[in-house]
Amino acid sequence: MPIEAQAVCFPEANVARLAKIAWEDPGPEQIVVRITRSGISAGTEGSILRGVRTHNGTFPLVTGYQGAGVVEWAGDHCPQFQAGQRVAVTGVSGRLAEGDYEIVWGTHASRVVADPFTAHPIPDGCSDDEASLCTLWAVGLHGVNITGVTADDTVLVIGLGLVGLSYAQCAMNLGATVVGLDLAEDRAEVLRSLGAEAFTEQADVAAWLNERALEGFTVVAQATRAGAVIDTALRFAARRGKVVWQGWHPGRVDFDYNTAHGKQVEMYFPCSTGGLQPKMLEMIAEGSFEAGSLITHHFPVADCQAAYNLAVFEPQDCLGVVLEWSQ
Repeated sequence: MPIEAQAVCFPEANVARLAKIAWEDPGPEQIVVRITRSGISAGTEGSILRGVRTHNGTFPLVTGYQGAGVVEWAGDHCPQFQAGQRVAVTGVSGRLAEGDYEIVWGTHASRVVADPFTAHPIPDGCSDDEASLCTLWAVGLHGVNITGVTADDTVLVIGLGLVGLSYAQCAMNLGATVVGLDLAEDRAEVLRSLGAEAFTEQADVAAWLNERALEGFTVVAQATRAGAVIDTALRFAARRGKVVWQGWHPGRVDFDYNTAHGKQVEMYFPCSTGGLQPKMLEMIAEGSFEAGSLITHHFPVADCQAAYNLAVFEPQDCLGVVLEWSQ
């Protein structure tokens, strides 16, 4: 029989609401997961909701690429999963038995059909809340890995949202000296509470460099959705420094070519998680990554419109936003 569920649907731009869906019968290589928490991606999902990002799917659609829950059923070809096991789900492999919704990852649902490659065991010490945002945390970890951050680096992170704070923490774990820059004082304070310097004014960042007789940062991560901020990243990059595009931008982005050319910077485009969600779950469980304090809001799934209004249109007033699914 089809697997019935509720899902957060985007029927049109700027509208999020619950809808009934039904998945086709799962196969032997799939599992069924009852979702308890799902995390909102203000960047990617926000651009989809606003109708800016369409290459992943068009309205009406069911989105979400990070959730946590409990295995209800496991196919014969999935012996590594057992009923009752907690897992983080980063995408679905099931197909809808009915309905016209396009599935764009699809984890914002009360029950999902997934495969072993997009379901990851949640270790003890990591809550469902924390696991429900593991993909965003992993984006920052992947960015740090591909840029080769070491203890010798000075790192500036511009934009202290979930990805920026993840990048900062992961760089700090490697011994790098990290400084943050964000317009919001409360976000800067979050990074300070994690043990790094953080400012809200570019002049203060410049003063920090001058006090240490540094020409610039060896690594600058641009973790905002504003493409114009790349010029700020170039301003503070050291000669032959690395500039990391941790945010996503629709279409073209202009920047000061002369500065980039003169400093001979290297640019990196992480673009994804690198499949590092399991590693991130381990880091949270062992205490080397602080995730809980980065979650600021919970909404019952019935209030999904309010949750998206906050996360997407008032991002300065929140960090992690989690949807709670009734049992």
